[in-house]
Amino acid sequence: MPDLRGLTPPELRRRLAGRRDARALREQLPVVVAVLAAYVRAGRSLRQAVADAADDVPEPSAAALREAAARIAVGAPADEALETLGSNADVGHLRAVVDLQARTGGDLVLLLDRMAGVLRSREEQRRAAAVATAQARATGRMVTAMPAFGIGALWLLDGQGLGLVLRSPLGWAALAGSGLLATVGHLLIRRVAAVEP
Repeated sequence: MPDLRGLTPPELRRRLAGRRDARALREQLPVVVAVLAAYVRAGRSLRQAVADAADDVPEPSAAALREAAARIAVGAPADEALETLGSNADVGHLRAVVDLQARTGGDLVLLLDRMAGVLRSREEQRRAAAVATAQARATGRMVTAMPAFGIGALWLLDGQGLGLVLRSPLGWAALAGSGLLATVGHLLIRRVAAVEP
């Protein structure tokens, strides 16, 4: 996960919007590939299909396809132009399929149809993995928040006790240790919960 600290509010909004768009592009990719296959099946070339499909897919995929169509119009190969759909492995596979078909020939409709099916299956697996790991992710958030809740509870229940903790080097060491352990616990739980089909 990229570090978002030190960003100005406009930069932070742009970064978060970019991450949201990247996730949406990945989720919409099966639809995009299926629409491209439909246009090619209807007799359009892939170059024409990219331009036409922009009207039939949701944003942000529509904007990405319009940009790809503009790149193709000025001479970029279709596989290179499709990088506007994102930089994840699924887009890499789509680009490889398009490049391979352009170099060796073959049934592009069949390739795109099969790829759309695989992408739909992978997206379903991602959603199932997200559901299966939801409890682990919630536990990770709770583990991370425990030291702050402990300090807050100590402040509410025994303000003098918190004062003693904050005035002693041993208290600061205990706070630093609990923060470190909470961070390590959070990272370990996050790693366990990270499932990519």
